[in-house]
Amino acid sequence: MFNEALREAVGSLVQIITPVDILTGTLMSVGESVAVIRTSSNYSPYIPSEDVTVRLDIITYVRLFESQSETA
Repeated sequence: MFNEALREAVGSLVQIITPVDILTGTLMSVGESVAVIRTSSNYSPYIPSEDVTVRLDIITYVRLFESQSETA
């Protein structure tokens, strides 16, 4: 059920909180056991974005900032 709700946010700017990290970026995909978020550096435009895979079972909180359909 959690992964289905998270799938509705694919393409949105999100913040994913785990016990060891806070990731902010675009939610790219959600599978049965993992989510992929594309992060970018807040410090330098020269640092390329990176796709980070996060296991769903360690996600403690997800903050949704906006969806692509709302900004289009």
